[in-house]
Order: sequence, then structure tokens, then C-alpha cells
Amino acid sequence: MAPSILQTLILLLSASATFLTTGAGANPLPNSSSNSGTKAKSCVNGPPATGSSPGSLPIADYSLVAPAANLNWTSYTVKKSWWDDHFLSGPHYMPYTHHTDPYGAFKCQYTCNAAGDKCKSYFLWYTDINNANEHINCVLFDDIIDPAIFVPGGNSTIGAGGYDRRCQSSTA
Repeated sequence: MAPSILQTLILLLSASATFLTTGAGANPLPNSSSNSGTKAKSCVNGPPATGSSPGSLPIADYSLVAPAANLNWTSYTVKKSWWDDHFLSGPHYMPYTHHTDPYGAFKCQYTCNAAGDKCKSYFLWYTDINNANEHINCVLFDDIIDPAIFVPGGNSTIGAGGYDRRCQSSTA
């Protein structure tokens, strides 16, 4: 029997410290005007997110990043101070549930691409899990997400992935 999407997500979280998953349980919506202008990184040389999970869709221009595997978090978010410093836009509501994953991450890349060179990464989480209002949120940032900025999220969310823009010369 094939593993459920939730089991696959949990496996991804515990399998590699190079994956990023999100879950803003506290839903720390920052002040959108708080971007501090801190010098942001522009890209990473990591592997493409395509193929990072069973049945994954093409996300070739972004690399998946996660908290350290030993943390084994299902729900987490980025530190509010980092969020406030690097927030571009969002959360962008998408009607997908964790049963349709990884479609939300696939669609969010287009939201980031539409922001042009300003968008360096995006972060996703499912909220209102297993009820009629379940959906995924996508937030855009002007900096590369480092795994060190993750903190635990709330119980009613599932992390769905954080994605850093890959450098054009990446061949991984």
C-alpha cells in the first residue's frame, strides 16, 4: 500500500537536513512594510526540488530546505524577526489540501517567479487540517531561507516546504 501524503511529508522532514518545510501555526503575519533592507542572498547552488518527493511536480529553479532531520518537526515556521526583515508578500491563499501535495509548492513557484528578481524564496504551510477550510498558504521572501531560522509551528498546521531560488549556473 502506498504511503499517504502525510506520511510522505513526515518522511521528507526526517530524511534530510537539506529540505525546508513550513508550518506557520502561530501564523506570524508580519507588517508588510517592515522589510529592513538587510543585504539578502540571491540564490543557492542546491539540487532542484523536482523529484524531492514521490510524485513531485517540476520545481527545477528552486531547492527544497528543511529543519535539521533530528528535529523531526511536522509543523514549523520561520523566526518572526527573519520573516519581518525579508517578507515580500503573502500569505497567498491556495485551495489545495495536504492530500494534493505537492501541487501547492508547484503553483507557488509561479507566484515567486511573478515577483521577479525580488523573490529569492518561498515558504508554504497547510492550515485548518482535515476540515472543509483546509488550504495552503504561500509567502514570498527577498532572501534565501537558512534552516537555522526555523522554529516549531502550531498543532493545526502541516509544513509543506520552503524553497530557495537556485543560481542559474546550478547543475545539480
